[in-house]
Amino acid sequence: MNSSRLLLLLFSFTIIVGCNKCSEDKPVEIVLVEKPEMVNEEVAKLITKSLAKVDTSTILVIEKDSLFATQFISEFYTQRKFTVTFTDKGILTKQGDTLLNIIKNAEEYGLIPEDYHFSKIDALIKNAKDSATQKFDAAKLSNADLLLTDAFFTMAVHINKGRLNADSLTIEWKGKLLDTNIVEILNVMLPKNAIRAAIDSLEPQNNYYQGLKLALKNLQYEFRDVDWDSIADRNSDSTTFMARVKERLIKSHDYIDDFSLSDSIKLFKASKNKQSFVLTDSLKDSIKLVKSIKNFQCKHNLTEDGKIGKLTFKAMQRTKQDYINQIALNMERWRWSRVPTEKQYVWVNLPKYEMKVIEKDTLVMKSRVIVGDPKHQTPLLKSTIRYFLIYPYWTVPFSIATKEILPILKRDTSYLRRKNFEVLDGNNKVVDASQIKWKKYTKTYFPWRLRQNIGEDNSLGILKFNFENKYGVYMHDTDSRRLFNREMRAMSHGCCRLEKFMDFAKFLIRDDSVKYPVDSLYADTAKAIQKYVYLKKPIVLYFAYFTAETDDYCELKYFIDMYKRDEKMMLALRRGRKNIATKATTKTELAKSD
Repeated sequence: MNSSRLLLLLFSFTIIVGCNKCSEDKPVEIVLVEKPEMVNEEVAKLITKSLAKVDTSTILVIEKDSLFATQFISEFYTQRKFTVTFTDKGILTKQGDTLLNIIKNAEEYGLIPEDYHFSKIDALIKNAKDSATQKFDAAKLSNADLLLTDAFFTMAVHINKGRLNADSLTIEWKGKLLDTNIVEILNVMLPKNAIRAAIDSLEPQNNYYQGLKLALKNLQYEFRDVDWDSIADRNSDSTTFMARVKERLIKSHDYIDDFSLSDSIKLFKASKNKQSFVLTDSLKDSIKLVKSIKNFQCKHNLTEDGKIGKLTFKAMQRTKQDYINQIALNMERWRWSRVPTEKQYVWVNLPKYEMKVIEKDTLVMKSRVIVGDPKHQTPLLKSTIRYFLIYPYWTVPFSIATKEILPILKRDTSYLRRKNFEVLDGNNKVVDASQIKWKKYTKTYFPWRLRQNIGEDNSLGILKFNFENKYGVYMHDTDSRRLFNREMRAMSHGCCRLEKFMDFAKFLIRDDSVKYPVDSLYADTAKAIQKYVYLKKPIVLYFAYFTAETDDYCELKYFIDMYKRDEKMMLALRRGRKNIATKATTKTELAKSD
């Protein structure tokens, strides 16, 4: 065979480069192809080779990246007879370019581009053709094709079902949970170059998720050329503190540079000496800054007092990326949680400290709530309220009785009388508390039960709304109603205290005007007698955790992450990204395979 004919034929060779770091690392393979028309054939051979003996119950590793969608990838290429998909003769196709652009801008979906091999795919495509020899590296193109395919399937799973386990907040592969044939979707959408439509169709379609997605896009666009750091506290330089606050508010577009006639009137009325009142620029600046702080506080669900308190200052420490992350994390939560399908339901968003009653997509009522503190977190759940109790007893949980009340009783036995408590023995019989020697009992040895009698001063108030759950929590009134005015209302032992308990009770019985009219509710709550009220129409209840949402005007609202669930989610995602690149996690540690 002469040399001229050799130039017309495929020029292919393989260079093996050993890896000194790890014996399990595969060698770097280079397959150079001279003629463009032969590239696809060689790439197809390498794809076939990569998938020929792959075990779909494990994780395929390409370019040291873990491919979790192994089963989907294998099915996809098998159906296509292992033909190259996203490049043609060494050049990225329109479909490939579309997909790579989606991956590049994965943040629009609240995702991370590097979770879908962006840098590696981009480098493989750009370096697939040797500038000196003009030959194509079929190995690079083969790996790019496999990585692009995995990126589509992985992004599709993440967008539809999320990346984390909702309970443990750890990385979990949810490929098995898909309720649609994702391989078929890709095969149908590829010829139409409708890959973005395929991805978008797998997203949650509810208004809550879509509102967050739009808000994220708007935020990224609005602040594309703007960033801000956290500001130093007042102690660092008190003379410039308010100037730094103003600068922070300007950067985040929270500053209201507006001074109205009504503002002038307010200042005039507030002045002590109206005859010598002078409207200075300094006064104007002060009132504009107060209005801006209130605007900021409204956005963050804080008390709108125009003052830089502890929580307001903490909120001002947040950077642009913090806001982006917070929106993205709540988009993730909507991938776990589908919107209630019931025509009527109760929705409690814990970080917002708010209960809403929704009927046929319309807000019927809402109320402020008090929820569990970080040590006694109110659980996320779905249940059904079937009855409520008028004038409930409060039987103190063992942990509260032994850890909180027992130490008080050892010092002051009159506490039981003052708080209207009874002491019950093992047979549920009331005993004489004055005869009990409290000092001999401990956190582990306490054979008594404490029960608070019914009445206005009962810790549960006068109404208790029961629903089945394994956590022993419920919604109820409280004898400390002043606490609903607090900014931070995570202060219970896990139960949900309801400010508008009477409004809620009236709503629950509104369809039972014959058997139990509202007049009966008023009469029964006027006298301290216990009574059960069973609902004609039980109502579904949700306890949810969302730290960001959009309102009816598509304005973003942020809430304090009081249980640090956002922090745990971000930690899991960062740890997951770090671990994915290591061989130790490519088998079982990070994912539950298809």
